[in-house]
Amino acid sequence: MGLFDRIRGGDDPRVAFFGIDGVPYSLIADNPDEFENLTALIDEGSGGAIDSIVPPESSACWPALTSGVNPGETGIYGFQDREVGSYDTYVPMRRDFQATRVWDRVHGEGRDATVMNVVTTFPPQRDVQRMVSGFLSPGVDKSAYPDEFRDYLQSIDWRMDTNASLGHEDKSAFMEDAHETLDQRQEAFLHYIDEDDWDLFFGVFMATDRVNHFLFRDYEEDGEYKEEFLDFYGKVDDYIGELRAALPDDVTMIVASDHGFTSLDYEVNLNAWLREQDYLSYAEETDYTFQLTAWLREAGHVDVDPDYAGDIDELVDPANLDLDFEDGALVADSEDARETAVEAVEDATPTVVEQDEGSAAVLALDDVSVDTRVVEAEGDDGDSDDGSETTEQYHVSVDLVELDGAAYVDDGTVVALTESARDDVVDRLEAATPASIGVDRPDTTSLVASLDVEEADGTYHIAVEPTAETALGADPDPEADVLEYTHTELGDIGDEATAYSLIPGRVYINLEDREPRGSVPEDEYEAVRSELKEQLQNMEGPEGEPVASQVVTKEEAFRGDHADIAPDLVVVPNHGFDLKSGFKGNKNPFVEFGARNGMHSFDNATLAIDDADARISDVDLYDIAPTILDLMEIDYERSQFDGSSLV
Repeated sequence: MGLFDRIRGGDDPRVAFFGIDGVPYSLIADNPDEFENLTALIDEGSGGAIDSIVPPESSACWPALTSGVNPGETGIYGFQDREVGSYDTYVPMRRDFQATRVWDRVHGEGRDATVMNVVTTFPPQRDVQRMVSGFLSPGVDKSAYPDEFRDYLQSIDWRMDTNASLGHEDKSAFMEDAHETLDQRQEAFLHYIDEDDWDLFFGVFMATDRVNHFLFRDYEEDGEYKEEFLDFYGKVDDYIGELRAALPDDVTMIVASDHGFTSLDYEVNLNAWLREQDYLSYAEETDYTFQLTAWLREAGHVDVDPDYAGDIDELVDPANLDLDFEDGALVADSEDARETAVEAVEDATPTVVEQDEGSAAVLALDDVSVDTRVVEAEGDDGDSDDGSETTEQYHVSVDLVELDGAAYVDDGTVVALTESARDDVVDRLEAATPASIGVDRPDTTSLVASLDVEEADGTYHIAVEPTAETALGADPDPEADVLEYTHTELGDIGDEATAYSLIPGRVYINLEDREPRGSVPEDEYEAVRSELKEQLQNMEGPEGEPVASQVVTKEEAFRGDHADIAPDLVVVPNHGFDLKSGFKGNKNPFVEFGARNGMHSFDNATLAIDDADARISDVDLYDIAPTILDLMEIDYERSQFDGSSLV
């Protein structure tokens, strides 16, 4: 018992819970020398492998673990959830959580809880002793309560998470960042353990999950970063040992992860698979707009003159159009004249304004704008008692861009001014995919169906025929993206779509009277869902391996007041298949692992309790919250939980 406890006379038992996000039990069991402290905790207390929840996603797992109830009660199913009666989606945070957290029950008994770095707890609660929110929270200035707690965290430069983007770029730099994040968590955890003013301490190490995503295959396959992986986990174990040693005698230590981990073989885009099986379609006929001018710019064939500012008279002669020219705009007195002006400008671009050997300055049209003004009718003296007669006048102006280089775009044709530019453009266009142009590594959809090259007057005209998935554009805006997606989100699905997916492995029927543009009548729901469930169960990977370990219905997985946003089916994948659900492009459903080489698993999560009498059999995340309450001798109704106490 700590000194502060003795002074205040408290004698209620206490609990310190430490989360090690995504750490599989087999990692500990197979490496006892690297995990001396966790092994000792398990040997002297109790421990083993436990199940996660459906779906095994951290944003759903931690609400379930900390409340003891399923997503149908918590209202949180993943990192992206769907609004009721809408295709709008949102990232769920604390205010979307609908159940009761274990620390709220502790607070309700007049006892204190310190909560640090738990997912989906932003904004931090103000009715607990202290809290700093976890992953997906903004900076610590908005994510910590009370002020003195925030001030302490700022004094140690508290970071909200490991920089996962480094894992795609430089794994050594990523591991350095993961170590720094881990060190900082340990510093803060020990600081408040030593404060010894809490009844429940609840802190989560999230860097473990980040490291697993980028290095787990290295560990399992003896890869390049296996040593770095084990060194990191040696430090994790050392820190668990330090925390255990720092705890007062009246505190029971619990260490747990929210899901297991395994090596990643393929990312599986379920929406791409649903599209292949004719369950999903999109409102737009094409998947991409390939902006050729932006592509030439990125390929180094075109530069944009940042200082150019030209007027419409550089393109057309107002006198030839029988129009006035005023303040940089063509002035049209009728709708027909307005249309004539707009068509003339569009027909005049692009135009070469200067050319020498191998290079040209070209004016390209960025935008045409029409300013409609009400003016006095011609011949009106304005002296009538009831006011002047008026008419509409149209001022047509343009935004022009000057492009300088060895190539430019003219109505779907790339005009190359040199042989070397021609050869490079042809080679690149023939190989053009979202992956090859650096937009989306997994997407290898061809953007160009064919090219027709003709020489005329010393220049080379490369006519581009896009694939059926692609539309061509020539937006000269220097900020224009090379590739624009015509569908990027759930609301872009077509009216005839039968089903769609949200990450991870959550599948929804596009049901009439539930979805805004539902296509499946209610009386066909069960038949459609049963057929789709069977196809998902039979889905095979590139080498014929079954993708799904199990496919469960919403009735089997979820119950509660918030089951109205539950998926109709959830696919729990076999090891090696990581389920994704983006809406962009027309990619292959199966993409081999890249920098990210580890994935979550439903099985093989970790639980260790510093209590030799704890039951570790047939356990899942739902059992942890009632176990904490029993260890703290806080009364509760058994029916309030989906799990049961292990002590």
